[in-house]
Amino acid sequence: MQFVFKKKAVEKERATRASFHVANLLAKKGKPFTDGELIKKCLNEVAKEMCPENVDLFSAISLSANTVARRVEHIERNIKSQLKDKASKFVCFSVALDESIDVSDTSQLLLFIRGINANFEITEELVSVHSMHGTTTGIDIFREVEKSVAEYNLEWKKLKCITTDGGRNMCGTKKGLVGQINKVIENSGGLKPLVLHCILHQQALCGKHLDLSSVLDPVISTVNYIRSHGLKHRQFRDFLEEMNAEFPDLPYYTSVRWLSYGKILARFFELRTEIEIFLNEKNHSQVLLKDSEWLWKLAFSADLTMHLNDFTYGYKVKLHSSVICTQR
Repeated sequence: MQFVFKKKAVEKERATRASFHVANLLAKKGKPFTDGELIKKCLNEVAKEMCPENVDLFSAISLSANTVARRVEHIERNIKSQLKDKASKFVCFSVALDESIDVSDTSQLLLFIRGINANFEITEELVSVHSMHGTTTGIDIFREVEKSVAEYNLEWKKLKCITTDGGRNMCGTKKGLVGQINKVIENSGGLKPLVLHCILHQQALCGKHLDLSSVLDPVISTVNYIRSHGLKHRQFRDFLEEMNAEFPDLPYYTSVRWLSYGKILARFFELRTEIEIFLNEKNHSQVLLKDSEWLWKLAFSADLTMHLNDFTYGYKVKLHSSVICTQR
């Protein structure tokens, strides 16, 4: 009898752990909590085919929307507790901030913290997202940052570096965020922190002033010629298939972020031979495809933008936690 009770307890614990794992994945991927119910149905169908004797074990996993929400909240509290414990041991730390407008015209302030303890163990985490519905002055931003600093029991005098996007409300030495932080640190007996400009924003500035029109304009014109007519586009894709080309199609150009140019330039360069043949067959030749100097510029522009693209994606935040999921 004792064995039976022990077995049931183990099965219940495993079902709970499985529920937490699924909830954690849903939160990290930004999926609706209601997807948990669909996942459970999928698990049950798989179990019926693969291990019908264990169907009851999969059915015991609770993945309702309310359960998943509770699991995520529990994960958030646990991770915050761990972060607070690590933050209490920081010898020094730095912060990085980014403030931008979302699709609902609400300002979202992201706060990242990177700290190190006496054993040189580094902790880096996105600790908070503050939705700012009113003004976004330096003082407003400072108040939000101050809340997070207090929440994680951090000492201002241990702050050694601030990285921002370079806006006035961030970098102002008097009314800006940096100025407000400097005042607090001086009052606590600390030294002014180093202030840095986010390198990704420097890339954005580079993109605004780097003229790629001599390369980009002919590429866009050619891509639009191929893709703007359904019949021509289908013929081009069939042609690429017949030629056993490396890629099945050209991406359509949209005037969005500068770094997105990399994909269209790189693909155009890789398919330059096939594009030239196709255009000649349509009596719409592009003389620049025979110009070696222009092709060198195309190759350089494609490499440059793709390298910057890879660099940017490499700096994307890897969510180690689900803290952000319940704060939005």
